[in-house]
Amino acid sequence: MHEYMKTITLDEAAYARLKLWKRGPKESFSSVVKKVVPLPGTMGAFLSYIESNHTATLPGNEILQETTDQRTAIKTEPWT
Repeated sequence: MHEYMKTITLDEAAYARLKLWKRGPKESFSSVVKKVVPLPGTMGAFLSYIESNHTATLPGNEILQETTDQRTAIKTEPWT
């Protein structure tokens, strides 16, 4: 079934939080972790970093926002 299994230890509070993400008794904790924890270097990790480090007030953000707004206005179909 599974090639490799690891045992981890969570305190009660961490276990309770992880359990809240489960969508039912058949969903594994492994699938919950894969769903919720972003891989390093992904957009999810980038957004988590921004939120946790309060980078919204750093200089230069207005340039990124302006560029994003321009691209959004030009490109209506983001997948082409």
